[in-house]
Amino acid sequence: MKIGLIGCVKSKKDGWHKARDIYVSTLFKLGFQYASRTCDKVYILSARYGVLEPDTRIRAYDSTLRDMSVHERKIWSARVADRLKQHIQRGAEIHFFCGKRYWEFLPGLLTAYTCFAPLEGLGLGQQLHWYKMKL
Repeated sequence: MKIGLIGCVKSKKDGWHKARDIYVSTLFKLGFQYASRTCDKVYILSARYGVLEPDTRIRAYDSTLRDMSVHERKIWSARVADRLKQHIQRGAEIHFFCGKRYWEFLPGLLTAYTCFAPLEGLGLGQQLHWYKMKL
């Protein structure tokens, strides 16, 4: 099984929306589209809510992992890893389509899975280009 994890973004619609619809940046939209086409299951990693199913309704928020200390990101990562372990069978491939702050601690917490970060080291423009070339 191949799992895609998409990182949340700062640009959001106001109010309550499905998680897949609340994030409005081009990067998120391309990442979600790519993961939906290439993965068996897609989850969204939210700085505020942790792991989200795409159809979960959430309210707009103004939290980011950039505002968190390393210690706070480690705690967030542990909660995310625990939630993922509840929903993903051992041995699955996990593909991170998000910035490093979202996945930096997760591979060490998800040792029963094979983890990939295909966008690692790419700047924003390079990530957009990567998605456009793949879609």
